[in-house]
Amino acid sequence: MHTYRQGLSLAFRISRYLVSPVLLSWALVAAADYGYDPDADPAVTYQAALQQSAREEKLVLLVFGSEWCPDCRSLNKKLGQAPLAATVEDSFVVAHVDVGNWDKNMAFTEQFGEPVAQGIPSIAIVAPNGSVLYVSEAGEFASARSAELSALDGWFKDMLKQIGVQ
Repeated sequence: MHTYRQGLSLAFRISRYLVSPVLLSWALVAAADYGYDPDADPAVTYQAALQQSAREEKLVLLVFGSEWCPDCRSLNKKLGQAPLAATVEDSFVVAHVDVGNWDKNMAFTEQFGEPVAQGIPSIAIVAPNGSVLYVSEAGEFASARSAELSALDGWFKDMLKQIGVQ
């Protein structure tokens, strides 16, 4: 015969196995918010980001990259982690442009200069009116895997100050 306490213990052990997969799936869905859709039209994505940034009084953060790229995936993951996540959420509408192996969406990408010439991921920061405020053209983010979150957050905060936002 089981006691009440044994029943609770069993219930907690069972719930741990049921709840953990649910929480994991929620985390994966949240992490999937930052990714490269190979079928997305970057012009449509960009226009939607500009409209949203105007409504929310934020800047557009265009992230150029591809899912095959470990540094691109790393930057996307870091964009969703504290303290960088708060900086990004407060200041930017994020839009991704899939460049494949430098063989996709290059005409779109080139309207921002040469953001991917020195490696991916790369970024552009754009005002809601479409004015390009910054483009990384020197491969600044191409080693995102080794970048510390605090250093990335500091970089974005400094850039926001330089362009007169904070």
